[in-house]
Amino acid sequence: MLIPYTPDVLVLPVVTYWDGTPCANTRLHGVVTLGAEDEGLCITASLPHQGCPSVPAAPPRTRVANLWEYDVVECFIVGAEGYLEVELGAGGHFLVLDFAMPRVRRNAYEAFVPRMTFEPCLEGKPAWRSSILIPWSMVPVPVQGVNAYVISRHHYLSYHPLPGPRPDFHQPGRFPHVRFEGRA
Repeated sequence: MLIPYTPDVLVLPVVTYWDGTPCANTRLHGVVTLGAEDEGLCITASLPHQGCPSVPAAPPRTRVANLWEYDVVECFIVGAEGYLEVELGAGGHFLVLDFAMPRVRRNAYEAFVPRMTFEPCLEGKPAWRSSILIPWSMVPVPVQGVNAYVISRHHYLSYHPLPGPRPDFHQPGRFPHVRFEGRA
């Protein structure tokens, strides 16, 4: 797979449960797109409006610890020596975490203030949409793998299925290979 330069994007539809079982409930189907820009990697997530979305009581466009406890769409980006977890929430929140290896956090980016947009489910829009720009200095190099997820009301969906008896998104060695367009 290739991550192109914007306006083109790599599209990752998240339409199966974490183990690869098809999800018939299209209201849980999310989408993640990735596109390279001069300043960094743009990640956009969207998810249909949930009846009672689970969102934290914090202003939109703010960092929220443990955002995975709410309705989120996530993207994991793997490099040679670690991976980045980027979460975008149904209320316009974000969380970016850097890992040296599975579940070994290297940086929580608590002071990170990203360039970000958020479009809530208003005025007849069927889905929310959020975009974040991850500066190149935070993107793991060389980019080698990617996966995307939806967490909503104890439903766990994945772009690329992962093995195991329960959802475990921290399996970077099993993610589909990806690279930036024009790079080896």
